[in-house]
Amino acid sequence: MYDFETEYRRIFETPLEEIKEDIFFRADNFENEKWYGDLQMYLAIGVCKPEKDCVPDLQKALKVLGCPTQTREIDGDLFLVPQRERQTSPRHKQEMER
Repeated sequence: MYDFETEYRRIFETPLEEIKEDIFFRADNFENEKWYGDLQMYLAIGVCKPEKDCVPDLQKALKVLGCPTQTREIDGDLFLVPQRERQTSPRHKQEMER
């Protein structure tokens, strides 16, 4: 039988690199966390500015929801932004003109 509490705790004990998206996990499962407002902000506009001590848990929650993130520091403030995959080969000029 599925045990939600066990699965919920497992997310925060697992290293970020090993976390997989869970299509059945919903954002409101995290509504009791102090960073829930930052989670909602990220889901709405794709960037948020959480407190530094919340970043690891928030990144794990977002990754479970299918939103892998990375941190960026801008003027001393820490932001969570979408993780972008690097292009393997540059675009050809002809493709860029289309």
